[in-house]
This record gives sequence, C-alpha cells and structure tokens, in this order.
Amino acid sequence: MFVEGPGPVLPTDAGPVLVSPTESVGFSITAAANAQYAGNRAMAAQLAALAGALRTSRRNLSVYLWPGAMTEPDARDLAERAAAEDVSMQLQLTVATVRTRAYEGQTLIDSLPQLWELFQTGLTGYAHAAAAVQHLAGLSDPAAIAHYDTILTGAAATLTPAAFRQKARTLQERLLAEPAETRHDRAMAERRVHLEPAEDGMAWLHLHLAAEDAIRITERLTQTARNIHRAEAGTGPSSHRRTQMQIRADLAAAWLAGDGTPTAAKVRPILLVPILSLLGLNNNGLNEPGSQPAILHGYGPIDPATAAKLFVDAPAFRRAGTDPINGALLNLDRDKYRPTKAQREWLTIKYASCARPGCDCSSTMADIDHVKEWARDHGPSNIDNLIPLCTPDHRLKTLAKIRLDKTIDPDGTDRVTVSTPTGFTATVLARARPAWWDGDDAPF
Repeated sequence: MFVEGPGPVLPTDAGPVLVSPTESVGFSITAAANAQYAGNRAMAAQLAALAGALRTSRRNLSVYLWPGAMTEPDARDLAERAAAEDVSMQLQLTVATVRTRAYEGQTLIDSLPQLWELFQTGLTGYAHAAAAVQHLAGLSDPAAIAHYDTILTGAAATLTPAAFRQKARTLQERLLAEPAETRHDRAMAERRVHLEPAEDGMAWLHLHLAAEDAIRITERLTQTARNIHRAEAGTGPSSHRRTQMQIRADLAAAWLAGDGTPTAAKVRPILLVPILSLLGLNNNGLNEPGSQPAILHGYGPIDPATAAKLFVDAPAFRRAGTDPINGALLNLDRDKYRPTKAQREWLTIKYASCARPGCDCSSTMADIDHVKEWARDHGPSNIDNLIPLCTPDHRLKTLAKIRLDKTIDPDGTDRVTVSTPTGFTATVLARARPAWWDGDDAPF
C-alpha cells in the first residue's frame, strides 16, 4: 500500500517496476554515494597523474628547458614550473593548484600509503587527503609518520572533513619534535594580503599575519571606533550615524591607504571612465545616465557617481578616458627606447592581467616584456611587440620551450598565443575597447 501514491517507474529488462517514495529516496542516496566514491577515485587518479608529470619533468629537463637553461641553479624547479604551467592551461587550474596537488599526490604515495589506498578506493575524499598532507609538515621520524598514517586512515571514513582536519592537526602537535617557535617562523614566511572582489562595488581584503599583530590591529580599530562613535552620538539623525562596525571599516581603509600622509598618493590604481558617462550622456546624446560603466582596474564596473567623484577628486588614481564614439582607449604615446610609463599604462589597462593564458596575476604587478626578444630576436620596443608578463612567466618565456606569440587584428585586438612542448596551444584576447562595450572575450 502506497500512502503517498505511486512513485517513479524504474525501467528494467523485465518491464516497469513501481517503487515507493521512500525507496526512490534510497535509490537516489545510493546513486549520490556511488558518484562520490567515483569522484574520490578520479581525484586520486588526478593527483597521481600530476605528481607523475612534474616528477618526470624534474628528471628530464630537456622536455621543457632549452640547453642553456639546464645549467641554471634552479633548473629542476624551472622545469617543474613549466610543466605545471602547461597543465594549468589545459585543465584551467592555477599553477599553484597544479603544484599543490602534485605535491599532495607524491606525499600520499611516499609517506601515507594506508590513507592513499583508502583514497584510491574512493572511501575517503580529497578534503581528507589534503588535510592529512598539510598536517604532516614537520614530521620526519618514520615511526611517527607511520603512526600518523594508521590513526588517520582509521578515522577518515567516519569523520567530516572539518573534524578530520582537527584530528590531523591535534595528532601533528602531539607527534612533532620541532619547536613551536621554528614552526611559527616558517608560517610567518607565508604572510600575505589578498583582495577578493565582492558584489555591488565592494571587496574583501584578507590579511594573513601573525596572531599578535591581528589582535593589536583589531583592538586599535575597536577602541578608536568606539571613541569616534561616542563623539558622533549627538550629531544628526541616528539613521545617518555610522555604526561601530562601519567606523572600523572606514578607519582600516584610511590607515592602509595612508590618507593624510605624504605617501597616500604614491600607489595609483587605474580608473577607466567613459567620457560621456561623466557628462551624464549616453551614446545617443540623451541627458540620461550613461550606459557605459566605469571600470576600476583590478575590480570591475563601479557606479557612475563613485566614478565621477574619483575621476575629479582622487589624486591617488590614474585616470584614463575612453573615446565616446568607439570605446577605444585615448592614445598613450611613446617616444623612447625602453618601455615608457605611457606604454606600461596602456598595456596595463588593455590586458588587465598577465598576458599568458590562464594567469590571473594583475598587469599592474607584471613586467613589460618584448614578445620578440630585443637582443636575441632584434625585437623593437614598440607597443605592438610588448606584453605584460608576471615575473615567473617572463622568466619561463626566456628559458623554457613555452612560446608566446602576439598578433594584432584590424580592430586593434591583441591575440597572444601560447604553445607548449606537449602540443597544447591557447589564445588570449586583449582589446583596446573595454569589456563593457560588447563583453565577448574582453580582458576586464
């Protein structure tokens, strides 16, 4: 008897079979579990394959490096990075992700064979395996590593990724012979700042730094915001007064940007603004908000009011107007042998990121490189022969067998094509018109 009525019909060789809703849910859960096991096995296979690709490249330098590059002190690392770059473009992963997964695969194979076997059979997932590798750091005694492997293998099939990570971390702390101070020094070497764009003209700024510094910063923000909040308590309607959290954010932005200090204007983000938008006109000449949004380089579109204010009032911004008819960047000329500031700004705006397909490094941080080398290929220092390349990709272009070529279409679009020794090719487009003009394959 079906309480909720007939369920789905499952086709079989013997004909259709009616199942209850409860049975249908059970079948679906089983299918989901089988898919998860298959995904785990596939991920383990990927880690093993990536480890093999990078390992072979390190042992056979000629796969990626020119003969002259094989004598470089870091030749093996160069070959590994070249292989990782090749993989990254083919799998649409970052170079860092490729190298991390290859390292994880090799570590599991070499040091955690029990957990590796569980991963290969699909009974545990990538999150568990990655956590185990991460917290293996610092363990060098073979007996301790074997014990670590045994304990975590027994726990992997029954713990959530978060609980498993905590267990791995706790076990690592118990087994580590290395002093905590040494480990902290190593972690300090990884401190960094990371920008994460958010919606509606906002962004997150992440700081990875020493805990004591984070506490000091937080306490100063809190105390200063509290004092300012008290001072603002009697000023204007309460609905217009800032909250303490808002004041904290404003203070952090002002302190880090250096507002009111001599160094505040030395770092100059690029603001790309359609000229007619500043006038409140669109392409039809109507007195309406412009249809072409402004672009804050490294973030994306921002609202017209903010763009107009920054364009007029903010000395800390490099400002580039665009032609109101065809959207092309207004001319930035060059008249010197070396890449000039004007050339750098043109390429920075046009490319937005490193010219190598798949690299997300901001063009503001990149080197300006000759596609045809100045000394070796007699390449000129003009805008048609220059591209922005992040420092690692710049070095690989010179030393590795990864070719970058640039052509320019009649409409001004730059086509940068990369070719690797394994036969892979990819092309990135960089246009003299901004992304909001038509949105197809645009660099912003």
